[in-house]
Amino acid sequence: MKTAILSILKNFRFRSKSFRLYWILLLLVLSLVIPAVFLRGTLPQHTATQIDGLAEFASIQGASLGPVTWRESFNNTPSVWSAPTNPPHVLSVSGSLKLSVTFPSSSKAQAISVSRNVSWPLNQTPIITITARVSTGVSYGVRFFGVTANNTSFAAWREGSPLQHRPGLGTLETVSANLVTETFLANPKLLVTGARITEVLFYIEAAPFTSGNFSLTLYDLHLNPTITTPADSLELNGNFTGLIANLKSSVSSQDLFQVFVGLDIKGSSDLSYTLYLTRGASIVAQGYTYVPKLATTYELALMSPSLVNSSPLFAGNLASSSLIVSAWKGEISFFRLDSVDIRFLTTTPAPSAALNTANYNSLVFYYFVFLFVIPSSTIVLLIKVFRDED
Repeated sequence: MKTAILSILKNFRFRSKSFRLYWILLLLVLSLVIPAVFLRGTLPQHTATQIDGLAEFASIQGASLGPVTWRESFNNTPSVWSAPTNPPHVLSVSGSLKLSVTFPSSSKAQAISVSRNVSWPLNQTPIITITARVSTGVSYGVRFFGVTANNTSFAAWREGSPLQHRPGLGTLETVSANLVTETFLANPKLLVTGARITEVLFYIEAAPFTSGNFSLTLYDLHLNPTITTPADSLELNGNFTGLIANLKSSVSSQDLFQVFVGLDIKGSSDLSYTLYLTRGASIVAQGYTYVPKLATTYELALMSPSLVNSSPLFAGNLASSSLIVSAWKGEISFFRLDSVDIRFLTTTPAPSAALNTANYNSLVFYYFVFLFVIPSSTIVLLIKVFRDED
């Protein structure tokens, strides 16, 4: 009988200890959860805002290069190309243009240029194509100058352009550029209507302490106009090397996150293309390079500001934003724009707004409870439980 009573008492004490430990654990969990529940949502939440780009759709047109309207013959009779007398150089123009120069060693950068007068109207959105070879060890570039309709001079080049400070590779290179885009990026407020390019200039430049014999050889220099074919809907058929979908307004580059474009596209077997979102002549987002799929004509293309590393050959509406599809190879025979989703990140509040006085006090209270009150209370309760057991 005595043994049975002792067994019951031991079981009761064990259950009593377990009971107390259970409540201590429950209080500990509640102490950790309750502050988080009360503090939940006190700091601003940041999400993405999406707008429907098709609601801003204005027009769509196919773009391609027209027949050559101007080509340099490289016939220097009479002389049309000129270069400064210093530094000493050799300029020969006969079927091609070759500018040879010897740069002595110098602590300063050195350069030489060659130029000629032209008359290229910008009304037809001309595309210039250059084929050249430049020695390794130096850089080169091409610059344009022109006048507006009222005969005001302007420079149609800018630092940061892919046409400036290109490293010489020692091999043939072919470069194309849109003269309207180059002009507008250098002069955002310039009225392009009636303007024309009056001078083209090529240069070679050497960094400090670079010396040796270098040359620039031009093999081809010609212009093609941009031919556009407008469409009455979001669908277009034909043979194009570019597509331009103009929007009614400009898309802000600030807080732009991603752009998803749903499209159907067909073309030649070697077709490869890239999508761009522009604001005026500036690129605000770019996509990857895509090729047509075998199983379907549909493609969901992604564009992002972080992917911008090139520019399209054709320009959109300079007064608003445009979605441009540029074919690097092949031709586009069919295109339909299905969807345009433009996503922006919500504006990040200032630090003073993100952590105001109320939030600061709540965080101080939370850390005080979490770091001091809860550990101290837990230790006191555990000591009391085991002391009672003893």
